[in-house]
Amino acid sequence: MESEETVEGQIKNHIRGLMNRLEGWVYGQKKLLDDLDKYGEYAASQDRFALLLSAQAMLFYIERTVKDFESWLSNPLITSVMTTDMLKELEEKLRQIAVSFIKVDVDHTGEYMELLKKMDVDNAVPELLRLYFEQKGNAQGAPQQQQAERREIPRFL
Repeated sequence: MESEETVEGQIKNHIRGLMNRLEGWVYGQKKLLDDLDKYGEYAASQDRFALLLSAQAMLFYIERTVKDFESWLSNPLITSVMTTDMLKELEEKLRQIAVSFIKVDVDHTGEYMELLKKMDVDNAVPELLRLYFEQKGNAQGAPQQQQAERREIPRFL
């Protein structure tokens, strides 16, 4: 009987500790939401480089949250307590987020593709690509291994 009370006490202490950690997590995430909302107003007035860095930072925040959420959902001590209704609601919300995020990717990539098509029609050459290929040099007379190395193009280019 005594060991059961000890186990019960350990479980209650674990749950209380978990609730405290979760409270801290929720507080931190709400603060991040508030900070990102405030930052949005500032970011709208920034230059191209700052916007690029900001977009990369947004992906970092998404990635961090996804990794933590994935860890959360992989823990049977956590998920065993969740009700089927909670899981249905969660799955639906995450699916909507996934669809929305993929739409952002498709829209952005499509817009970029249209920009490349316009540049092609206008015979416009992005300066960075010009520099890249000028630095790469002419591989015509190089041995086959060097030609293969020089043909290596950065991802997506």
